[in-house]
Amino acid sequence: MIIDEINQTHKDINDLNDAASALFRIPIFFSHQNLFTLGPPQPPLSEQQRFIIRMFKEIKKVLLFPRTIPNTDQYPNTTLENIRRIIKSSYGMTAALLKPTGPTALGEPYSPFLQIEPSMAYQYGLPLLLVKESTILAGGVWGDAGPLAPFTPLIWFSNTTTVDEFFDSVQWKEALQNWAGQVRSGYFIQTGPEFHYQCD
Repeated sequence: MIIDEINQTHKDINDLNDAASALFRIPIFFSHQNLFTLGPPQPPLSEQQRFIIRMFKEIKKVLLFPRTIPNTDQYPNTTLENIRRIIKSSYGMTAALLKPTGPTALGEPYSPFLQIEPSMAYQYGLPLLLVKESTILAGGVWGDAGPLAPFTPLIWFSNTTTVDEFFDSVQWKEALQNWAGQVRSGYFIQTGPEFHYQCD
């Protein structure tokens, strides 16, 4: 049983790391914490690690290509330049803010880039899909001080809802399909031909 879980974990992590070699899909930016800040470095995985892996798979199911820093995109620039580059070459953005196992190296409860990246994506005009775990306090774009449109994240109530229950919910499926539709619309507007010929 544990061997099956270890093999599945390795397959999931390889899938995440090998995403850059996937066949063409519309690229989107998937912002999340490092998997090892969310749980142990080996199976059994935490619920938070399983959540990120499942969210990655859900995005691929709607035929979008989730890119992350540094899993799929590595540039020799500063972090902010890398973020700007991946945002400018993406057609949508999704982000997940989950409860880490401990504070960051600088003592913050989570990486400040999880505030910066959605803000930059919004300024650039990308469609946003944000998901936040209910047990982590976060202001700014994550809206603990009250809903801050257009940053209105879906909430995962991890104390009462399993990972599978969240991703099988109507709320998630509706949000994912609406967001994917906006991503595709933006992609076709930006990449489609300037003139359309048709017969009367």
